[in-house]
Amino acid sequence: MYKVDMTNNELIEIETTNFSEQKIKEREHIEEWIRKSPQTLGEDLLIIGHEYDKFENNERLDLLALDTDGNLVIIETKQDYASSGVDFQVLKYCSYCSTLKPIDIIEIYEEYIKKFSLQGDAIDNILEFLDIDSQDILNNLLNKSQRIIIVGNEFDRRVLSVGAWLHQNGIDIKCISIKPYIGNNQSELLIDLKQLIPPQNIENYYIKKKVQNTKSQGDVYQSGNVIQFFEKTVENAKRKGHQAYYHPRKSYCTVKSGYKNISFTLIYQKSFSHFVIEVVTSDPEVKKDIFSVYQGNEDMITSKTQLEFKTESGKRNPDWGRIIGYQKIDNDVAIDHYSEDINNKFIMTIEAFKELFKPGM
Repeated sequence: MYKVDMTNNELIEIETTNFSEQKIKEREHIEEWIRKSPQTLGEDLLIIGHEYDKFENNERLDLLALDTDGNLVIIETKQDYASSGVDFQVLKYCSYCSTLKPIDIIEIYEEYIKKFSLQGDAIDNILEFLDIDSQDILNNLLNKSQRIIIVGNEFDRRVLSVGAWLHQNGIDIKCISIKPYIGNNQSELLIDLKQLIPPQNIENYYIKKKVQNTKSQGDVYQSGNVIQFFEKTVENAKRKGHQAYYHPRKSYCTVKSGYKNISFTLIYQKSFSHFVIEVVTSDPEVKKDIFSVYQGNEDMITSKTQLEFKTESGKRNPDWGRIIGYQKIDNDVAIDHYSEDINNKFIMTIEAFKELFKPGM
């Protein structure tokens, strides 16, 4: 790393150091820097666990995070040298975390919030971070896959070799160097982070390759028939003039109502053998309004949609409100068999409620 001497128009090398010399500790300092500023790792992460040690063998995981796809990210930090063996260590942690259910992840995050006296409710914070509307969707999204980030000053070449091989074979792993430098003032410490694996200049290739592999394996992306189903749903909604959104990793699609804090969601829950159609809000005043609208027009809505709905407040945050309808299905029948019927009921639900919503809601 260099600084510019503007007076002499030249580069001056900044003095390197190491964390041991500067009395920088792994747990006390490096973990804390990342915990407080996870964006320094080059992506948007939500830290949900610190020094987690509730596995059966009591091994301690440095940091646990969620990425914006709902995958668990295992973060391992090393003070100065990431030696041979750290690769196996993080793979062990991945295997442990692969068994975590959504309720386990929420409990881990609740402990983390309590430990550091943070604001907000665990479920609401995760919903906001993932930009989704309901806990049903959350349960379908969390921990579809696990990822690894190793952070250290120097890396054993064997670790980098293993990391490169894992990434080329579909395991999402990053090795990031964190190097300290001494600033102008000897008490000032500068930090430089650089991604080593996968190399930045070829990462786009790796990402494309991984997405193709993952999509074919069904790990993160939904199966082809589910994707086709929701793409048809979104196309149909857009033809009707609605703002509809879908991502192939999800088992649901969303339609914006045009009213503040109100959206419509169609969710496919194969494990429960049904589709869910929801009217959702996170605003307590809007919740009162839409509940009142539904309760005053229940028979008309049921007649139009051929669905029976119920109202439900958020289990963790009562400010949230949902009007929920279910359509049972037979899992032995292909999902595309239900496409026309479910699409029609979803559109009818949207239009039935929007006709009743008042300006200003």
